[in-house]
Amino acid sequence: MNGEALYLADGDLMMPSRLVTSPWSQTTSHGGPPSGLLARAIQAVTRDDLRLARLTVEFLRPVPMAPLAVTATVIRPGTRVALAEAEIRDTSGNVLVLARGWSLRERADLPMYGTDAPPLPMPHPDTLPEPDFLISEWAHFPVDAEDLRLAGGDLGATGRAAVWFRLRVPLVAGEVTTPEQQVAIAADSANGLSRHAETSEMLFVNTDLTVHLARRPIGSWVGIDATSHWFPSGRGLSDTTIHDLDGYVGRSNQTLFIDEALGAAGGGKG
Repeated sequence: MNGEALYLADGDLMMPSRLVTSPWSQTTSHGGPPSGLLARAIQAVTRDDLRLARLTVEFLRPVPMAPLAVTATVIRPGTRVALAEAEIRDTSGNVLVLARGWSLRERADLPMYGTDAPPLPMPHPDTLPEPDFLISEWAHFPVDAEDLRLAGGDLGATGRAAVWFRLRVPLVAGEVTTPEQQVAIAADSANGLSRHAETSEMLFVNTDLTVHLARRPIGSWVGIDATSHWFPSGRGLSDTTIHDLDGYVGRSNQTLFIDEALGAAGGGKG
């Protein structure tokens, strides 16, 4: 995959590569890569001394395997905190995905209160083998686009799972993917990793993704420890702890729409 990336910038448009293909449809993108694009757009318009602390992504429509326009603006500027919003549109102008992100001042000279985080609860990725699994016949994301290490649970089974993620390729060709962008990409997989049924049986569509970062993540490895809660009402929630190699980083959640699967297509955003 030398020379590949998830997206290629072509003027004002982002051109998706085969690596973003969703496991649910050959014509749509997985939710992780667009989430990374929105984090990138918010970081691009925010002051360099402010760091992304919360990102909320709203999935309005399936994201096609087609050119995308990504824009962002700061709607609450500040020197200590700032709020920006971003959106992804198709070439017809339809809004596909929205996001808002709070960024906070970062400093290193404050007294240390309440920072007794527990030791890293997941085995180091270097001690874990790369899993051998197939999501679907056509899917390239995350199997081809990400280096995965199973730290708990079973990717071939249902229930809680802990997985280390590391991108094999850049988010955008010619750019360095930031740790925040990597977190946004990885966190969208939580509902699939912690599913309670297979996609042939049930839909478990996440309508959104919210990531809270207690500190700036470092390095290329992102660890997510994901649990999903499904209820007979047809609603659910994924609840995920996020780590890097230094330990606790933050948390993410997804609102889930649960229903019986219509045919063999199964769950997903498209």
